[in-house]
Amino acid sequence: PILSRDGRVIAVLVGQPRDANWDNVNSDLQAILENAREAYLPTRKDSKNRRGDFIGASTGVSYGGGQTHPTNVAQSSQNNANVMKALCSLLPVQRAANFANSAFQLFAPRLHEYYRTTMDALYREDPELVPNFRDNVFANATFNLGPCTVSKPHRDFQNLAFGLCAITAVGEFNPVSGGHIVLWELRMVVEFPAGSTVLIPSAIVTHSNTPIAPTENRYSFTQYSAAGLFRWVENGFKPSKALPRMKAKDAEAVGRETWRRGVELLSLWSEFVVPGGAE
Repeated sequence: PILSRDGRVIAVLVGQPRDANWDNVNSDLQAILENAREAYLPTRKDSKNRRGDFIGASTGVSYGGGQTHPTNVAQSSQNNANVMKALCSLLPVQRAANFANSAFQLFAPRLHEYYRTTMDALYREDPELVPNFRDNVFANATFNLGPCTVSKPHRDFQNLAFGLCAITAVGEFNPVSGGHIVLWELRMVVEFPAGSTVLIPSAIVTHSNTPIAPTENRYSFTQYSAAGLFRWVENGFKPSKALPRMKAKDAEAVGRETWRRGVELLSLWSEFVVPGGAE
């Protein structure tokens, strides 16, 4: 884990599960994403990706960017809708998705529970909203279809500010020479092998990847939740603009309190330490 000055777990280099066959899962994921890249029909918007020179195909539940209420991510064609539905139904994708969800629950149980109760309330209120994966708290997923998924420095500003985003690297590349994850404000460059997962606060930490060799392939699979979904539920399933307008100083006070409560949902590393010094 990566800790803040006060000992809170703000990011986790999760790695891979202790599974002798996990390399096969990575190989299967690579083949799946290569096939998806061939089948997916990108729009002009898909091709203008501020995160890098690759196609990012998203699915799940979103709210923001002018939407009047939470909706399932709209696909540009029935073909693309079929591709996304098929991706989420495949066992290797589900294994990677749920490994990330389990790691989130392990390292940030209070924050994970906040996600779970929020999404459960949202799905009860609107049964037309469809989660990507069963028993998984992330609202949205993006499949970055490569074949050279190397992200430019960016932040995902629509995600929950104190939340965590799961990123899983996929492909065939040398993790010593390329494909590292760069966490700019933390001044960290970390090896990020294929089949591995990290949890990072993607809304507030600028992140990117180092280049890979021209003959190598790299894909990625990300899971995250928009901040707007949490506001919608906490507002009683209403947009913020439907609530009484607050004075600027009152709005700032609410913002500070929201941030304080959010940070307290992050785990303290001391909570993982067994009395007596063993971890």
